[in-house]
Amino acid sequence: TAILMYCIKTNKLTLELEVVPVKILLQHEQIIPHKAGRLTYEFKNLAHLQNPVIVDENYVVLDGNHRTHVFKTLNFRYIPVCKIDYLNDSTKLRCWFRLLGHVTNIGAVEKTFESSGCRLHTVPDVSSLMEILETQTDACGIQRTDGCIFIEFPERISQDAVAIFDLLQKIQQQLTSLEMTLDYIPCNAVHTKLFCQKLNVNQAVVWTPRLTKKAVIAAAKKKKIFAPKTTRHVIPARPLNVNIPGYWLNENISLEEINRRFESFLQAKQVRRFGPGQIIDGRYYEEELFVFFSSR
Repeated sequence: TAILMYCIKTNKLTLELEVVPVKILLQHEQIIPHKAGRLTYEFKNLAHLQNPVIVDENYVVLDGNHRTHVFKTLNFRYIPVCKIDYLNDSTKLRCWFRLLGHVTNIGAVEKTFESSGCRLHTVPDVSSLMEILETQTDACGIQRTDGCIFIEFPERISQDAVAIFDLLQKIQQQLTSLEMTLDYIPCNAVHTKLFCQKLNVNQAVVWTPRLTKKAVIAAAKKKKIFAPKTTRHVIPARPLNVNIPGYWLNENISLEEINRRFESFLQAKQVRRFGPGQIIDGRYYEEELFVFFSSR
């Protein structure tokens, strides 16, 4: 039997809303324990799930990794998803750079990378670093106020994207043990003039390796999980405030039945479209939004 699906057609891609078994979802990134812990506490008595998890056609989780982890931990049976065409050009794969603070000695940073088997090369400026990393996707870099460093990973892991990010995670942990601070920033933030002006001599930006969508899918299918904050997906459109009742997601009913119920539930609501740049519940959305409202 074909599963009923609620579809929203946008100018760039179709959003397909359905309910699926939690066990079929493929995670591609490790969770951050304190974030998962907070959600676990919230979901133990779940009244409703506000937003669906964003997935691709293979049910690889693109946005909602922590919700998926907690649903699996709490043995939920079903979860609502919004399925999109991941390979569509309008779906962007970005990354998170690492902003190091309290870098009083850049030599300590260089030594940490070198002791992990990396090779370091000095480059004059950000544009030179960007040019090199455009072609060498299995490498990373460091941006400073006084110049940049291009970093090659050890050959034994250079063809394994998951292993590269694992090593980077270990290096981060070593650097924070040296009392440096670590923040995650969107990769595009470093290209603004204001960011470059604000970067000070005690800071350094680690430019992470570039990933491809195919590499993300391939790793997830093999159940190889990237380190936390590896990917950042920019979805062109997103549904919000679906608010499916939590008790539905643990009921002993068929997949067909819950999807019939879900489609009727959504059909009874109103949907309003909002352009990019909205702030909802304290979060900034740079994508088009389709927000569900109760008709009553």
